[in-house]
Amino acid sequence: MAREDRGGALQAALQRLGLVVEGVKTSVIVSDDGFAIAAFPGEDGGSASDDPLTAPQVAAVAATLAALAERSLDRLAQGEMGRLLLEGEAGTLLSFPAGDVSLALLVDKEASMAHVLFAAQKTVAEIDAILASAKSDTQSMR
Repeated sequence: MAREDRGGALQAALQRLGLVVEGVKTSVIVSDDGFAIAAFPGEDGGSASDDPLTAPQVAAVAATLAALAERSLDRLAQGEMGRLLLEGEAGTLLSFPAGDVSLALLVDKEASMAHVLFAAQKTVAEIDAILASAKSDTQSMR
């Protein structure tokens, strides 16, 4: 799978999640070093410092928290992280490992968390499949 095809497929997965699940404000596929690989809604040119809901802001915070959570779970011998859920007054930040990346979501307080969790798990499986396909294509080209 070409890089453009992979990016489009990842973007489409986030768009489906954002359109199907009511209450998802921002969804981002995040690299381990905190960079946004794909996001929905896409960037509108606004400054990340002006709006905390932009993909770069969500990606940086989610990567930092996920790294801390993984180290904490390791130190406490609790195994691999299944998901990170950080609930606040106005909404929830969720982070799910998805192979070599993570899926991060900002969700409204009124959203049905069961629906969000179910749809997010399906999206994580889709992200894994997209990245696995891209990885196998890259290896077969060698």
